[in-house]
Amino acid sequence: MSERVLFFPWGWGGGAAYTGRCLVLAQALAEAGDSVAFADCGISAMVREAGFPVLDSAPEAPRPPDRHPMPPYLPFADVERVFAVAATYHRIERVRQRVAADTRLIEAYRPTVVVIDMCPTAALAARAAGIPVVSLADADFITPRPNGWMPWSTVAPRDLLPHPPSLPVWDRMSRELGLGPVARAEHLLWGDVTLVSSLPELEPVEGPPHRGDLHYVGPMYWNPVVVAAGTPTPPETGRPKVYVTIGSGGTVGRQALQNVLDACAGQPWSVYVSSGFAFEGDLTVPDNVVVAGFTGLDTPLTWADVVLSHGGSATVLATLEHGKPSVVMPFMSEQEMNGRQLVEATGSGVLLRTSATTAHGRLSFSDRYSGPSDQPCVRVGDVRQGIAEVLGDARFTERAARWGARLRERRGSADLVALAHSAVARAAGVSR
Repeated sequence: MSERVLFFPWGWGGGAAYTGRCLVLAQALAEAGDSVAFADCGISAMVREAGFPVLDSAPEAPRPPDRHPMPPYLPFADVERVFAVAATYHRIERVRQRVAADTRLIEAYRPTVVVIDMCPTAALAARAAGIPVVSLADADFITPRPNGWMPWSTVAPRDLLPHPPSLPVWDRMSRELGLGPVARAEHLLWGDVTLVSSLPELEPVEGPPHRGDLHYVGPMYWNPVVVAAGTPTPPETGRPKVYVTIGSGGTVGRQALQNVLDACAGQPWSVYVSSGFAFEGDLTVPDNVVVAGFTGLDTPLTWADVVLSHGGSATVLATLEHGKPSVVMPFMSEQEMNGRQLVEATGSGVLLRTSATTAHGRLSFSDRYSGPSDQPCVRVGDVRQGIAEVLGDARFTERAARWGARLRERRGSADLVALAHSAVARAAGVSR
């Protein structure tokens, strides 16, 4: 029996990874004969390019951020702070409005299953309508540990980002819908089936599932269906190959990319840069660097000897799956955690910047080679030295290759369609 599946990717200031994960599952379900549609949230241009319908979610759909200066580092310590700060879900009227809009979409499309990627209002709307939920998640979305996105922090999440709390709002909204209390914001992101795009050995979820079944399915990331005309391809070269991708521009300033370009200038490397949706110009580009746009990951990752990235989950896991070592330059806490957990802890690369918290809720930064820093971006010398260190030590690549084999095996054995459909079967069993 085919299903009707409605996707809700996170869109409040989000990168492409949330929408991309949804597209991976949507493609598999569509090929299996399911009907698929997306709410107008996340990066809807990617959805339309992939050929899936996007439904109107007026009055206000989540949107990626405008291209204006952002803080050089975003210290989100857990998902509650993301909900409160990025989407202002500390306001009950905001949550009610969003739940109502999601409910209208569900009523209009009449799905048999709803898929969320860090979208709590859609999860509440679906559960209130009695529709099973599949959740696509990073392990830190659903972990019960304190400071799930920033476990090295020694202070409370609100000490770093002192917006009003959102948890009382979630609890109130859930009770109004007849769904009972909400003890933790992370509980909103557990589905009847929850799919984590990693390995339990890499990113364990500490403690039993809050609800439903938990499955690790290997990396889920999306390559564009059509790369824009005129986009340069990775160059043919006999020199060491460096692939640079530091995000779609949501939280990354121009200066950070310029520092990377300056670090590569004059080096005996061939460098290929995916600049995402931002950085359309106004850069000083060295002769050994090719700057492209939104290129997808598979082609440049196959080409590269080393990957310099912002540490986004999809990028780091895709890099590891391809057996390539990483140099991570983080711009937010979750990216730093990925650098600590998925790169340094596996021995598959280096992390260029780490943060520490003070008793007064302040952050201090230290760059890998030059030490404590008050600069908004990793210094040029540290970027250059990080790339050189990884290129100069074959053990980074050897360790990445071993983890890559395990990730490919897990992804190859995961039946995404059966796992998504099992949410429907599970919900039917519960209702009986």
